[in-house]
Amino acid sequence: MNRLPRWAAGALLAVLALLLLFATPALLDEALARVGVVGVAIVLFVPALLAPLAAARAGDGGTPLTALAGLTIPIVLMMAVASGDERHLRLVPAAAYLGVAAFFHASLHGEDSLIERSVRALLPFAPDFVRGYCRGLTLCWAGFFVLAALVIGRLALAGDPETWRFATGWGIAIAMLVVMPVEFLIRKSWFRYYYFGGPFDRFWSRLFPAEATERGRASLEYIRQYRERARLKTDPADGASPRR
Repeated sequence: MNRLPRWAAGALLAVLALLLLFATPALLDEALARVGVVGVAIVLFVPALLAPLAAARAGDGGTPLTALAGLTIPIVLMMAVASGDERHLRLVPAAAYLGVAAFFHASLHGEDSLIERSVRALLPFAPDFVRGYCRGLTLCWAGFFVLAALVIGRLALAGDPETWRFATGWGIAIAMLVVMPVEFLIRKSWFRYYYFGGPFDRFWSRLFPAEATERGRASLEYIRQYRERARLKTDPADGASPRR
């Protein structure tokens, strides 16, 4: 059978992830009142089986870790059916985050990590020296989702349901909004990439001048080459002077 296009598999994976991560906490109480623990588990079972299949087709192949993570949600749902305990349903988002972490980690076994693919989709001419940072960042996000799974799993089994509901909704969103600007500052300091030259770039370049490190000098050279390509594209005539 032909593999799905990567964009289609990725879109399916995103839809299933949203279903499992956010729809479950938001709708769990109402769903339990209507169809009970067993009914909710049965309804979620089909997308729980499809999610790891979509992840495998969106990537470059699985690993034993991704295979195990892909089975986690169906196992949790079967436990809910067997026990009738709604706490097992609350484990579904935790299991889904483990699957997301495994998906990030599995991409490290290929030539391009998941973060590098995203970067090159936005910046096709991104320099090769970003690869190591992208791999490290991919591993960090995998660790972030593992930690999220552990916290949410603990709250699902022993915590207050309201705390669990907050953690699976706004809690994880707030945590990501905290991590992303911190990562931005680390990345800015690591590469010392000041292409736009705005107020923040001018301020940060005084604290971390690009000329002071090898990576910073590589960023300066990349910016020079990028602007030269842009100049040639807009001003291709031989001997034409750069536009100012």
